[in-house]
Amino acid sequence: MSTIDLSSHKGLIWHEDFIVHLASILRPRVYVELGIYRCALFNRVIPFADHLIGVDLNPEAGQFMAKSSKTQFINSTTLEFAQQIKAGSLWIDMLFIDADHSKGAVLQDFYAYLPYVAPHGLILLHDVHPGSEELLNPAWCGTAYLAAEELSRYRDEFEIMTIPASPGLAICRKRQLQLSWQEPRQPDRKYKIVCICQVYNEMIKANLERFFRYTKPLVDAIVVYDDGSTDGSYEFMLSQTPYVIRGIQNDFANEISHKQVLLQEALKLEPDFILWLDADEVLTASAVDHLQGICALCIDRQIDGVVFHEVNLWRSHSWRRLDSLYDVGWFVRLWRVTPGMSYNKPQPGLHQRPYPPSIKRLHWVDTIKVLHYGFSSKQRLAHKYLVYESHGQRGYDMLDRLISEEQLVLEKVPQEYFPEGLWEDDEKPEPLNWSQSLAYVEEFREEVFRPHFSIICLIYKSVAWLKFVYEQVLKYTEMTRKEFFFVANDATDEVIEYLREHDIPHYEFNNSAEQRAEWYVNNVYRAYNYAAAKAKGDFLIFINSDMAFSPGWFDNLWRAYNGSNCVCSRLVESGKLPSGQYGIEKDLGRNYSSYRENEFQQYAAAIAQSKVENGGLFMPLLIRKKHFEMAGGYPEGQVVVGSNIYDPIIAKWGEACISGDTVLMQKLHAHGIIHQTVFDSVVYHFQWGEKDD
Repeated sequence: MSTIDLSSHKGLIWHEDFIVHLASILRPRVYVELGIYRCALFNRVIPFADHLIGVDLNPEAGQFMAKSSKTQFINSTTLEFAQQIKAGSLWIDMLFIDADHSKGAVLQDFYAYLPYVAPHGLILLHDVHPGSEELLNPAWCGTAYLAAEELSRYRDEFEIMTIPASPGLAICRKRQLQLSWQEPRQPDRKYKIVCICQVYNEMIKANLERFFRYTKPLVDAIVVYDDGSTDGSYEFMLSQTPYVIRGIQNDFANEISHKQVLLQEALKLEPDFILWLDADEVLTASAVDHLQGICALCIDRQIDGVVFHEVNLWRSHSWRRLDSLYDVGWFVRLWRVTPGMSYNKPQPGLHQRPYPPSIKRLHWVDTIKVLHYGFSSKQRLAHKYLVYESHGQRGYDMLDRLISEEQLVLEKVPQEYFPEGLWEDDEKPEPLNWSQSLAYVEEFREEVFRPHFSIICLIYKSVAWLKFVYEQVLKYTEMTRKEFFFVANDATDEVIEYLREHDIPHYEFNNSAEQRAEWYVNNVYRAYNYAAAKAKGDFLIFINSDMAFSPGWFDNLWRAYNGSNCVCSRLVESGKLPSGQYGIEKDLGRNYSSYRENEFQQYAAAIAQSKVENGGLFMPLLIRKKHFEMAGGYPEGQVVVGSNIYDPIIAKWGEACISGDTVLMQKLHAHGIIHQTVFDSVVYHFQWGEKDD
């Protein structure tokens, strides 16, 4: 195409040659013209655009449009069409506004279509430099020039200039960055993004609700690996996403193995991209506008991974830390899905590369950042410090840097970084000396290392049974993050003395003289309720003193917990008394001295089944402490048939009654908690062990 000679255009249509020339250079994917009249310009642009849309209120205007698979006539007002594309995914590369020439109409069209113009797309405004007073006539240029004048005052989202040749043409470029190749374009389609996240007891640190609230709108699905949480994180996640993978035992050092499991599950959803975030992180507010564009950039340039900068909030919700390597964190957060994406033979250990080795071509962006709340409070800092310390981390770089503030440099985080509702304008934290930092860490030591499970056993008169069940539990139960204690329930002096002399964890519970005169089972239920109140764990495991255990009895109970159940082991019972639902009567010894342990272990392995059924017997019972308390615990005895389970009449010996265990299960059921039996958690029950001793 030859150079445009403006001097040869004595009329008012030089802009047509100019726009056609622009189109020939830029080759817009989508060209939209508002007000096509007789399509003189529109038809000339057809060779240079992939898709062209002409909008005009006059139905006859469409008759002048050249017929092509690339062209589309929209007979409507400009605002009606703007509403139509609002629900779609149209991105305009070149927009020519030439409909109503009044200031108000031009501004209305400009702002109605601006959101759908691609980054670095052009908006062209006609009639914005009339050469004489007579051209201000509404039939010609009108007051469109006033719209251009007003738009020239705003420079954040776009830049604008006017060619001062009558009748005038303004060229507006929508942009955030100066260089178009540094700014992601808006995609032609919506890319499917799946977020993966590893979680371990994040409810206690108040991270999960924020994570889900601000991540769910950005992605198509969230897949989480729960690393054995006990604080309610698992239950909360089940309410937020159907894709929850549950680990049975916390295994912090196997982070990469867990990521491999996460990746495999996420790939089943057939995403285009994987977004990796931790539960104490959210993306900045800009992610809403830029995340899909960054995906398009990756597709266009065959980029494997996108690197985001991490903003580390420090003991506050609006101050970031800059010193001691706290501002140098750039992590590969967005992964383009490619065939065979996987981790190669994940190995245990901390500080490994967190993204798959197939990700080779990286791209750094600054339009989206990661807000990291992991250092935003003393509690969160103490948790990190103590956990890393427990895994052998030492020295300034690997450990002490987490809490040291000797070189503290803070900077206020811009409010616009925060998604709506997250901004808190708090005070700048004052630096702490090393002693002060260690002091607050110690304040949270008990919280970090407290037991998550409390195994509870009542004892009252037999040291022999006490010793037997204590040894059995320790022999067949991995005790990490567990406490095991006895409740000496109206116990004999001999039992109390043995517990004290051997430093065996226990509490002493004594019923009143009047209570001791009641049916003995009343005192049993009262003691269990007392024990539940004393327990430090998130979960209670009630056992009897006349039980023996098989390998995996506890792990299989815990594996069967699903957030809305309480689970009991399957009992093999000696036959002293008739067994109940799912129980098996088989005499393998009727007391600790005649117990045939090897024979029981072989039998337990033979009958174990990987299944869970509703109902069953009542101990050993694993129940979430919160659920136990919600139901009000056990009634203080067996309950008279027909009485209100929430205000029960306690039965006396000989009265028709319902067991307190059954009443507890009825109350739990009313709250949606189902009583179930786990068929691969096999426990031997001697029946009336202490009572017969």
